[in-house]
Amino acid sequence: MPRSKLFVTLFAALLGAAGLWYMWMLTSAKLEWGGASPDQQQLGTVKDTRLRAMTQYCTGVVVTAQGTWLVGRLDGDASQLDPGAEVVNLDTVVYGKPKAPEPEGFYANLIVREEETSFISRLNAQGQFELVAHVSGAACLVASPDGASVFLLTGLDRPEGAGGDDINQTVVLRSDDQGKRWTWLSKGWFAGADQLAWSLKPYFHGADEVWAWGRPATADDFSGEAPPGAVPTGVFYSADRGVSSTPVMASESLLMSVESVQEKHPDITQWHTDLGEQGDVRTNVLQLDAQHAFLWVSQRFWASNPDGVGNNLAFNLTTRARLQREAGEWRVVEMQREDNLFVSKLIQNDSGRVIGLIDQGNRGRDVIAELDTKALTWRTLSELPSAFAPLASESRVREENFWVGQNSLLINTSSSHQPPRWLYWWSDATISADGVFYSNDWGQSWKRLDIDGYLGIVGFQPAQDRVIWGNGNWYDNHDGGLYSYGLR
Repeated sequence: MPRSKLFVTLFAALLGAAGLWYMWMLTSAKLEWGGASPDQQQLGTVKDTRLRAMTQYCTGVVVTAQGTWLVGRLDGDASQLDPGAEVVNLDTVVYGKPKAPEPEGFYANLIVREEETSFISRLNAQGQFELVAHVSGAACLVASPDGASVFLLTGLDRPEGAGGDDINQTVVLRSDDQGKRWTWLSKGWFAGADQLAWSLKPYFHGADEVWAWGRPATADDFSGEAPPGAVPTGVFYSADRGVSSTPVMASESLLMSVESVQEKHPDITQWHTDLGEQGDVRTNVLQLDAQHAFLWVSQRFWASNPDGVGNNLAFNLTTRARLQREAGEWRVVEMQREDNLFVSKLIQNDSGRVIGLIDQGNRGRDVIAELDTKALTWRTLSELPSAFAPLASESRVREENFWVGQNSLLINTSSSHQPPRWLYWWSDATISADGVFYSNDWGQSWKRLDIDGYLGIVGFQPAQDRVIWGNGNWYDNHDGGLYSYGLR
């Protein structure tokens, strides 16, 4: 064969191989083929796969030292699972009677919102999740660190005529006997932080200390000038598992207005205010010891790129407040504002390492970083992993699905890749794919797990570095098992 023809043949073969490799990368990412299955174990089983029905919030497994809980949620009422008399109807606990059946018929379906029911199960000695309670609507299960107290944060309205107070929070129930009896907390649970109980994301420090937060107050929230030290930060603290709680106050608002940001960027002419005058707001709390804590209030403002062509720009601002405990109460003793920082999520593991999702750019992209709790500086550990790697792509965290274990990181990302124009020449195209990844070297390398990228993760045990997962959702897979992988 002439040398020139040989070169042409080799070039064509290489080009074909590259094309096949590229198509394989796209196909395997999109269809979620492959993934590791390290130290797979079965956690338990369900008698009816509907008990493990997952949604994007308030469902999944919570493992404590005293029990393992499963919350599933289905459209419709509780009768579809035919619960026995031993199963607690939490609507009855709250209202004194079961919820009245919804009107039936075609026209009723047009005016009645779709009903949902949350089913709460507990793992028994035989390794099966046993239904112990159900409640109308969404309900998030939260447990104290020792597992002795279990809280169910629901969307149920308070009973009519409940107390002569100004509490408007939806119903919170508590059990101190592993689900045998439930008590409605008539005074609420961090009621000042959020009226919708299941929106709370409490942070426990030690056995009994709990923090919860809502949106910080602004200067516009006061008709007159607020007295010194009396501006709510939106953060509440409890030393008794939420039986009582007190607000943390500051001398001034932790939020900055969009005008103050606009003044620093006169070249920007079009600001997006669909998220409000304070932009996208995120609060995180970190308690270091009995006397010291920090809170971060981050804001993100979006604007159109002044060149009229590029992507929108993100302008980040974070207010960090140092808290000190005096005479049993926390107060803000120092505030510092930092441009170009947005703290999306902050997690401290049992060893004291503090890992966060932060953004220090102008594209609204998170990276994984570690906080030096003494210097209060950030060290970037890793970009977000992508299902398309090593192809160029952009990734974001799905539904805040990021966890930190003793020796592992776990994350669920959604990534997008743009094929080259020579391949998809008639228009811009984007291919998206989800994936679940873990790292046991603090972000230096990532491995993909054989878990569905959408609603595949059911729970996480940080102390044991184990991720809990289900084989598809109840409607597309009838596997009654719940499993775990070891990430060490």
